Order: sequence, then C-alpha cells, then structure tokens
Amino acid sequence: MPLASAFVTCGFKASLADFVAQKRAAREEIEGDDDYNVDSDTIILGGIEETPFEKRRNFAFLLYGGFYQGMAQQIIFNGIFPFLFGQGQDVETVISKVLCDSMFVTPFICLPVAYVVKSVIFQYSLIEAFTRYKDDVLNNGLLVKYWSLWVPVQCLTFGVVPQHLRIVFIAFVSFFWLIIFSSIAAKGQKERDEEFCSLEDGVTCQIDG
Repeated sequence: MPLASAFVTCGFKASLADFVAQKRAAREEIEGDDDYNVDSDTIILGGIEETPFEKRRNFAFLLYGGFYQGMAQQIIFNGIFPFLFGQGQDVETVISKVLCDSMFVTPFICLPVAYVVKSVIFQYSLIEAFTRYKDDVLNNGLLVKYWSLWVPVQCLTFGVVPQHLRIVFIAFVSFFWLIIFSSIAAKGQKERDEEFCSLEDGVTCQIDG
C-alpha cells in the first residue's frame, strides 16, 4: 500500500501547511489593522471571525498533496526518472533529473495541477485556472521562488538521498514550500479580487477561490 500511504501522509501534510499559511495570513492582516487590538494567541487559535478558515481551499491542498505530491511523485521520481535517466548518482545523471524536474515537470505538471484541483473544488473553468497560474508566475514570482528552493533540494534528492527515502525527504521540505505556495496563490487571488471589485460606487464583492 505505498501509494495509499503516500496519499494519506502527503495529503495531511499539505492540509496542515495550508492551515499554517491561512493562520499566518490572518495574523498579518489583523496586526496590520491599526483599529484592531487582539492578542496573538486568539489569532493563532482561529478566534477572528473577520478572517474565517477557508475549508474548500484547504481541501484543495489536501487533494493536491495526496494525489500529486504523494502518489504522482512516487511514480515520477522512483519509477519514470530511473527509467529515463538511470539509477546513478553521478553528476551527469543528477543534473539531467534536476533539469527535467525544474524545466518540464514543475512548470507543466507540478504547479498547474494545483490550480486545476482548485478549479474543480471552487467550480470555475480550466481557462480561469490557467489564467491564475500564469498571473502568479508572471506577477508573483511563483516559478522563481520554486526554483530558488527546489533546485538545490533536488540536487540533494537525486545525488545524496537513497531512493527509498526520497519521497519522505521531499515531503519534509515540501511542507515549508506549501506554506509559501499557499501564501503566493492567496496573495495573487486577493489582488485579482481587489482589482475586479474596485467599483466606483464603493461596492465590494467576494469571489471564491
């Protein structure tokens, strides 16, 4: 049951990472409001009604973590990559795997899948999903932030970490990446909502996702 275990473990980890990201964003928002005076324990424990916990967003991260980071990466890194590039940990093999992961898997599979999953949960179109992905890449530095963390990490993954421990190692690092990723996606969506909802009469609106 390695895939089932990977789904449960990575799904829970992704859900927890998004929980941390949401609570951190709530804390920053409240602390940045001069009219609000509240202790940090109340913020962390979720006692702020003005910043509710987004359950559907969290569920989307749970599915993404389980299906992609758990099951798909198990197949990609321990099945497909060894078949394409071999089992060696020499410099040439490591560079080939890191380049393939960074230049193909990440921009065309890894990150877009998260936006597709979210579009299913929030029920908007795939075109909208890829528009949001493109916006976060171009305007919020999504790929640059990913590469700055994962290129050196994947060099360790393929060059040092034993194959049977790679998914565990990636899962550990990706917990912190998912906090960053969740924050980037939420920031981008907030900016898009504010731009869309900036009406002359001051009317505001709330858009899911």
